Amino acid sequence: MPDEDLPEAEELERSADWRLRKVDADPSDERSAAAARQLQTLAAELRTLRDSALYAEYQCMCNWLSESDGLSDLVLRREDFRTMFGFGTWADSGESYLRVLVEMAKETLGTG
Repeated sequence: MPDEDLPEAEELERSADWRLRKVDADPSDERSAAAARQLQTLAAELRTLRDSALYAEYQCMCNWLSESDGLSDLVLRREDFRTMFGFGTWADSGESYLRVLVEMAKETLGTG
């Protein structure tokens, strides 16, 4: 559905909001501030990749995982990645973030 937002982009924005709340609680937390900015950037860039071959590949893997009950494992792995973003995990672009998701999906499928 072209009018619907990408769930992965929404997840990135929620993670950015969470990091910003940490900055509100501790304005000296520059790592959280940098992570929040990058998470917001990734969300915007990811939306531009909606029609890319890489996103189509990722969606195919998600569909496959949903049929084998492995999607919940991938969802947990994505959450862990975003929670640790800026504190052990990072992505430089929407495309590199999407590549991380593809690798996670492959590992979850047992093909990576």
